[in-house]
Amino acid sequence: MTELIKSGELSNRYGVSTRTLRYYEEIGIIESRRVEDYAYRMYDETNIKRLEQILILRKLNIGLKDIQRIFNTAGSEVVLEVLGKKVDDIDEEIALLHELKEIVIAFIRQIEQADFSKDSDVKLLYEKAKEIEKQLVNGEYTGNPSPVHRLFEVAEKLEVKAISRLQIPENILKRLLQNVYFILGDGADVADELGRRHGIFVYHTCDYRHIHSQNADSKFQPELCRDVQDFFSLDPEDAMQRELGVVRDYTPMVIMDLIQLVSKHGKVICENDIAIEDIIQIVSHAILISNDKGWVDFINGYENDIRRRDISEDEKERLVRKLDKVWGKGKPENPRGMTEYGLKQIIREDNSTVSQLADTVAEYFNLTEVKNV
Repeated sequence: MTELIKSGELSNRYGVSTRTLRYYEEIGIIESRRVEDYAYRMYDETNIKRLEQILILRKLNIGLKDIQRIFNTAGSEVVLEVLGKKVDDIDEEIALLHELKEIVIAFIRQIEQADFSKDSDVKLLYEKAKEIEKQLVNGEYTGNPSPVHRLFEVAEKLEVKAISRLQIPENILKRLLQNVYFILGDGADVADELGRRHGIFVYHTCDYRHIHSQNADSKFQPELCRDVQDFFSLDPEDAMQRELGVVRDYTPMVIMDLIQLVSKHGKVICENDIAIEDIIQIVSHAILISNDKGWVDFINGYENDIRRRDISEDEKERLVRKLDKVWGKGKPENPRGMTEYGLKQIIREDNSTVSQLADTVAEYFNLTEVKNV
C-alpha cells in the first residue's frame, strides 16, 4: 500500500502552508485523499512528486495559470512552450541590462567632461535632462537618439519586467500580515466597535479607494483608472466586471498599506472588499458578514435606476433580466464563493445587534478587550 502523508507533515517538509495546499487542490493541480475514520487530508507519493514539480516551477517564476496548463495537457509541448517563453524573457532582460550598462557608461563620459566643482555645471546638466524629458513626454523631441532618450525606453521595459518578476514568498507575507483581521461583507460598524473595544486600528478599504485610484497606473490597474461617472448606468454585466476588477486592482495597494500599518499599530482590522481569492494563502484571520437585506436594497435600487432610464420598455426588461442573472435577486449565502476558502460566515439578521456581532467576531478572532479605551 502506498504511504500517505498528512497535510501538516507535507507543509513542514516543503515549507508550504496547509492553506496553500488546499488552494492548489481547489485549482486542480494536486489532489488529497480522505481516509475512512481519519479527519486529515492525506497525500500519496504521486501528489508529493507533483507538489515538488510545482515548487520548482514557482521558483522559475512560472505563474499558476501556466502550471495548470502544463499539468492539464498530456505530453511535453506546453511545458516546453512555457519554459521557452521564460528563456526569451530572460534573454530580453539581459539585452536590456547590457544596453542600460552602455547608457550608464555614456553618462559617465559626459559627466567626466563637466566640472562638478561648479554648481552651474550641475544645474545645466540637470536642466538639459529635464528639457529632453519634457520633449519626450510631449512627443516633440527631434534630436538624435541620445542616452537620455533611450534610457526612458529601457527603464520602462525593465520596470515592467521587475514588477512581473517581483514575488515576495507567501510565508513572509503571511508573517507580515499575521496580526491583520479581515472582515468582509457588511461589517463596517462591527469593525469600528471591535476597534474601540480592543484598541485596534481600523482600515476601511472604501475610505482609501479614491487615493488608490489617484496612485494607480493604467498599465497595471486598468479598472481602477477607468473613468466611470455613474456606476448604475453601466450594463449589469459590465458593472459586475467593473467592481470585481477595481477590487482586484487595489488589493495589492491595500496589502502594502496594511504591512505599514501593522508595523506602526501592532494590530489592524481591515474591513470591506478585498480580492480574498487572490490573497487567501497569506491571510491568517478572516470572517464574512452577510446582510441579505442590504443586498436586496442594492439590487432594488439598481433595478429602479434601470426603469428610470430613457430607453424602450423592451430594453429595460432585458437589462432587468440580466441584472437578475448576473447579480442575483437575493444575496447568495456564499457570495463570490468566499466560504470555499475556509472563511467563517455570519448571517446578519434583522435582530442582530452590533454588540452581539462584535462579541461573535472577537471570540472567533480570540481578541482580548482593552480596558479604558
